[in-house]
Amino acid sequence: MSKKILIVDDSDVLRKILNFNFKKEGFEVHEARDGEEGLQKIKELKPDAVCLDIMMPKMDGFTVLKKLKEENISLPILVLTAKGGEEDEELALSLGAFKVATKPFSPKNIVDIIKQAVGGNG
Repeated sequence: MSKKILIVDDSDVLRKILNFNFKKEGFEVHEARDGEEGLQKIKELKPDAVCLDIMMPKMDGFTVLKKLKEENISLPILVLTAKGGEEDEELALSLGAFKVATKPFSPKNIVDIIKQAVGGNG
């Protein structure tokens, strides 16, 4: 059975690129455009891993991480950030993210990080 990945990012282009790369590796890919939609889909789909952007409309990535932590929902979350500050990285990790990737990044690296997190291929 293929692993489910959820991409939560307000950039249509980034979601398309990551979607393409994950599907190529055999993942079942789902997308959300903002934190609110992302949180809802995490609860509905119960993905194996999540790529979560920090700066998004409606609800940012930090708030999504906080809400998941409050509800004891634990899964590998790779945080994507354009800011790249150490404080952001520390905050994301303290809120339960397993890794932080700073934009711009290589889609292949993102896929490899998720593969490590979920154990093997999609």
